[in-house]
Amino acid sequence: MPGFVRTASPTILIIAIGLLVGVSFTLSKFVAMADVPAYLALFWQVFVASIVLSAVLIGERSIPPAAPTYLKYYLGAGLLGVSLPALIGYAVLGHITTGFYAALVTLSPMFTFAISAVVERRMLPTHRLLGILVGLCGISLATLRGLDLSDIDPVWILLALSGPFVLASGNVFRSRAYPLGADPMTLAAGTLILQLVLIGAVLLISGKMANSASLDPRVFAAIAGIGLITAVSYALTFEVQRRTDGVGFSQVGYFATLSGITFGALAFGERISVAFIAALLLIFVGLAISNGQVSMRRFLPAARPRPCSDCV
Repeated sequence: MPGFVRTASPTILIIAIGLLVGVSFTLSKFVAMADVPAYLALFWQVFVASIVLSAVLIGERSIPPAAPTYLKYYLGAGLLGVSLPALIGYAVLGHITTGFYAALVTLSPMFTFAISAVVERRMLPTHRLLGILVGLCGISLATLRGLDLSDIDPVWILLALSGPFVLASGNVFRSRAYPLGADPMTLAAGTLILQLVLIGAVLLISGKMANSASLDPRVFAAIAGIGLITAVSYALTFEVQRRTDGVGFSQVGYFATLSGITFGALAFGERISVAFIAALLLIFVGLAISNGQVSMRRFLPAARPRPCSDCV
């Protein structure tokens, strides 16, 4: 992992990941509009990402650990953080707008909060929930207007809703199962390589790998771009996960939404809400509150000391 990444604040990394994910939404819609089978797009996405991270590890003369604890982590993190969300995205983006799908990702922090509370059997700190709610208010400003859902089959809406739930489950899993002292880069590479092996085996056995020959070069370039984004964003994901919990990381969804709406508007002419700038400011405030960088105590009146009858 480059030194500047290790020294960057989690907030900066969260913003960077969100921007990258938003770009990948736009590229994924382009692939979906080309009627590329979701499983085929996923394979080549993971293939490119695995090659990129493997090259980095070769340069660092490092290999992903293969102990059972790590293999379990690779499998869970890969399914919940890469394969299932990507398959859902490729499937639904041919039927809904990029902006709408990006907006649904804002549910991921709320789902993460709820799942964490259930798994840990306790309520998380109040400032976490407050920060998430502030961010959710901000994203609502950007998405409540201009979203016409009348022509969308409810089946695709329900399937799209499963995306943020899977992402939230991945956030909680990575946070709880993170191997102590593990290197983020080797974890990211191991996760993607294992997914590549599993997906490739399924395609070879089913005989569907041959369909790759029919891919348009421009579509393949878009998939390769998604793969490159996956490699970079996933390496950053593990670095952030090493320093914060699943709830803190889940706020990537806010920036992914704004990024997805912006690039969707530029690429496909989708409308942007006039409240976009206000939403961005609210999201920054929510992120700062949730991460403890803004204390709500300074905005509350100080408690008056109670009179003491025993004092002289």
